[in-house]
Amino acid sequence: MGIDVRMDRAVRKRHSRNRRHKKLWIAIMAAILLLLAAPVTAYAVIVGFGKNTELVTEGDKLREGKAVNDVPVLGGAELTMLQNQSKGQMMSFLLETKEGSLIVIDGGRWDDSDYLTEQIKKHGGRVSAWFLTHTHTDHVGALLKILQGEADGQDSGIEIDKIYYNFAPREWYALHEPEDMGTAYTIIGLLEGLPDERIQVVHQGDVIAVDEVKFTVMNDRYEPDENHVGENDCNDSCMIYRAVVNDVSILFLADLGELGGNRLLEELGAEALRSDMVQMAHHGQNGVGENVYRAVDPSVCLWPTPQWLWDNEGDRFKTPETKGWMKKLDVDKHYCIKDGDQVIR
Repeated sequence: MGIDVRMDRAVRKRHSRNRRHKKLWIAIMAAILLLLAAPVTAYAVIVGFGKNTELVTEGDKLREGKAVNDVPVLGGAELTMLQNQSKGQMMSFLLETKEGSLIVIDGGRWDDSDYLTEQIKKHGGRVSAWFLTHTHTDHVGALLKILQGEADGQDSGIEIDKIYYNFAPREWYALHEPEDMGTAYTIIGLLEGLPDERIQVVHQGDVIAVDEVKFTVMNDRYEPDENHVGENDCNDSCMIYRAVVNDVSILFLADLGELGGNRLLEELGAEALRSDMVQMAHHGQNGVGENVYRAVDPSVCLWPTPQWLWDNEGDRFKTPETKGWMKKLDVDKHYCIKDGDQVIR
C-alpha cells in the first residue's frame, strides 16, 4: 500500500510538471503570435484611418455626377471663395449683399491681384468694406499690389470705400515675424498713407454693417511681448470676424493657430463661436484645435486649400487630421478652392 501511494504521488508530480510546461509553451506561442500580428494591426489601423478621414467636397460630387443641393441659403446674398492663381496657398473671399454691395475678406497673394480685381469689376467695381485678418503675404499681397499701384498713380479700375484691420507696430513684426517683415512694413505704410475716412482700426466687439450683412470683430489682436517670441505669433495675432448674412452665420478664422484658438474659446465661450459655416483655419491644417471646431459646430466647411495641401503632398501637413475632426462632427458639405472658385448663394 505504501509503495502504491508513493508511486501515485510521483505520477501526479510528473503530470503537474507536464501541465506547467504546456501552459508555458502556450503563453510563449501566444506572445509570438501577438508580436507577429502587431504590425499587421497597426497597418490596418493606419490604412483605415486614412480612408476614414477622406472627405468629399461639393466639387467632387459634381465631377462624380452626384446630386448637389443648390437651394439658396443666403437670402439673396452671394459668397465666393476665390481659387488661388499661383501654386501657393491663399485666402480670398467676396461677399455680395442682397442689395448689391461688395465686401472683400483678405484677397490673396500679389499673383492673385489681377484676377481679384477682375472679379470685383464683375460685381460693379466698388468695394464697400475690405476686411483684413493679418499681414501675411498670402492674405494681403493682392491688396498691397492694388494700393501700391494707386500710390504710383495707376488706376486699378476699382474703388474701395473702407478697409478694416488691426495690425501691430512695425517693430513687433521685426521681432515676431522676420521672414515676412517686408510685407508687414509695406502694407502698414500703404494703409497709413490713406485718408482717415478710408481706414478703420477695429477692436473686439465692433460691429460693421453693410446692408443686411453684419460683421462682428471677435477678438483683440494677440500681441505677445519681446519675452514671449513664438513661431506662430503672426498667425495667432489674426483678427477673427463673424458675419451674419440673412440669419446665416459665417466664422472667418483666418490663420489662427492652436494657441490663438484656445484663447478665443476661453475668452468667448462655445456659444459665441457657434456658426453655420466656418472658414478652416490656416488653410485646413495646423490651425485651431479640434476643441474650437467642436464649439463652432458647423454644417458647412470652407477650405481655402489648394490641391497639393488637400492631398497632403509629401505627408508634411496636418490636413488629414483636420479632415478627421470634420468626419467626427458629421459635416458633409465642404467647399474647397482645389475645385475652382466656390460660390454659395
